Amino acid sequence: MRSFTTLILSALLGAAQAQTVLFNEDFEGTPAFTLNTTDVSSVAGGQNLWLVNNVYTGGAGSITCFGFPLPFSVPNTAGQPAGISSPNGNYMHISSQAAVSSGVLCASFVAADGLCATAANHFTRMNTDVSTVGAGDVTLSFWWLCGGGTNNYGEVYYSTNSGTSWNLVATAPGQYRNQQSWVQQSISLPEFSGQATLRFGFRFFNGVTASAQDPGFSVDDVRITSAQSEPTSVSTGALVNEVCAGAAIQVPYTSVGNYQAGNVFTAELSDAAGNFGTAVTIGSVASTTSGTINATIPPGTVAGAGYRIRVSASAPLTVGSPGPGTLVIGAAPFAGLDQAISFCKNSGTYNLFDYLGTGVSTCGSWTGPEGVAVGGVLNTATDNGGLYTYNTNCPGGCPQDQAVLTITLVNPANAGQDVNTSLCSNAPPAALINLVQGGEITGFFFQNGLPFQLGALSTPGIYTPIYVVYADQPCTNDTANFSITVNAPPNAGTSTTATLCVNAPAQELLSLLNGADAGGAWTGPTGLPFSGTFNPASDVSGLYSYQVNGIPPCANATSFVAMVVDPCTGVDERDGVALVRWAGQVAGGVHQFTWPGAILREWALYDAAGSLVPSVRVWASGERMLLDMGGAGTGVYLMRFRTDAGVQVVRLLHEGR
Repeated sequence: MRSFTTLILSALLGAAQAQTVLFNEDFEGTPAFTLNTTDVSSVAGGQNLWLVNNVYTGGAGSITCFGFPLPFSVPNTAGQPAGISSPNGNYMHISSQAAVSSGVLCASFVAADGLCATAANHFTRMNTDVSTVGAGDVTLSFWWLCGGGTNNYGEVYYSTNSGTSWNLVATAPGQYRNQQSWVQQSISLPEFSGQATLRFGFRFFNGVTASAQDPGFSVDDVRITSAQSEPTSVSTGALVNEVCAGAAIQVPYTSVGNYQAGNVFTAELSDAAGNFGTAVTIGSVASTTSGTINATIPPGTVAGAGYRIRVSASAPLTVGSPGPGTLVIGAAPFAGLDQAISFCKNSGTYNLFDYLGTGVSTCGSWTGPEGVAVGGVLNTATDNGGLYTYNTNCPGGCPQDQAVLTITLVNPANAGQDVNTSLCSNAPPAALINLVQGGEITGFFFQNGLPFQLGALSTPGIYTPIYVVYADQPCTNDTANFSITVNAPPNAGTSTTATLCVNAPAQELLSLLNGADAGGAWTGPTGLPFSGTFNPASDVSGLYSYQVNGIPPCANATSFVAMVVDPCTGVDERDGVALVRWAGQVAGGVHQFTWPGAILREWALYDAAGSLVPSVRVWASGERMLLDMGGAGTGVYLMRFRTDAGVQVVRLLHEGR
């Protein structure tokens, strides 16, 4: 597994000098490399890519070029020697996209030919910094193999600014190719030392070529080491003999050796028996030299007389030696942790001790927002919000403690009462919020989980939306159930006028009102109830009103029929003038009339019952008239003429065709 800035000292053969491992990546866990970046003119995709896996077996597949599948085979990648930390385990390597798509995941590549495969570079880089400040003889080592070719090879790069820019390592071999089996490479440059943000990267250069061979560039066991002449150590100085839990103390320490930039010295407290297996950090300081750490004994630390304190370093990792003697820690009172808490008003009572945390000393008392003594139980219906302070008053010489609960009481949501109401579908759109009874008007209406559409209330039916008022935490939302019955308005039809002859049959007036609902009530011209059947022989002319009652809140609907009774007694023959003569039905439906020696003033045609016959055509010239009654029924008709000599009525017989 990889180790960041983990300094593992190992003896070198034939030398007294130690080696410090600053970085180690064997790719058996989450890799410390970011694959397929665009650094150094590289592409994140293309025909090849970096992979990390433990596949060494080759295979076959096909790649499409100009629409034609071309078969290929990938040889096995060479197995790893015993010198690698996890032989034949995970390794980082280039694989072709075509091979991966065909299920072949070992090291391979598609060489650029400028036709089916384009030239491209592929970069992988460390994603964490390594500090070599104070370190000498920094060396990068790694195992690698690569078939490649003259224009297809691996490269090594380093960065001294966290990967913002990169420098090619041009020392031998510079270009990593023509190597079918695993070999180890070590590189040591002066530029590697004294860097706070050192990183390394690998690039596969895939230029246009006519000859290249698998495997693709592969890397494993990447390690950064440095030579260190003096081991580091940290010793802890003398401390006070007795403190209380929660007390502040100073921990002096003395460091030996070179420490890297960013090193942190940490003071650690043992358990009451002096064991550091579960050491607790009590203070730290960022430094590379000896000094003092301002530390605090954690509140609630169990009282005991066998505690010890040591100081350790992070870069390089150095576990310090405990200070002389043991430390006595007294049981200091612990009032708990300051907290900000919100309760919903009228939600019940709460024990305030439950909100101070664990290990609270119970030898204390509470004061409320007004500074007066209160109990430890908050009643959200009667108590106020504000600062509730708990002060310990425990025996012993340790300082007392205080904790403050900042309590906010939140008003609960109020959706009001359930509502059962009725509306009329032809009423103006209702503002539903006006129907809320006793609740807040900041809520929203929903039906079947969706916002309720106000337009639905124009269609008769029963609607059951839920009114929701959203609450502020920790209160819960409140709801009210609505039942809205939308009634259809009544239809009394369209008012009209009708004329009946006095001798005509009785008429059902409802049939004259277009679209009217049945079941309404009629009122005659005198305001008295009417049956709805008009008999012209006995009923009088006038307005006959029809009312259909609406279901509340729909209003009643009213219409009327203006009835006119026509005597239909025929045409009055006056003056006894007999100038006009009927010359008979001369052709088809045409009749001829003459009035010698007179001047025609006006005329009108009536049927046998005395009703005016409209829509006839007349041609009159001099003392002669042609009357076209085409389409009229067979029967006796009356023509009334008024001339300068008087009024005359002429009967005629029309034979319909």
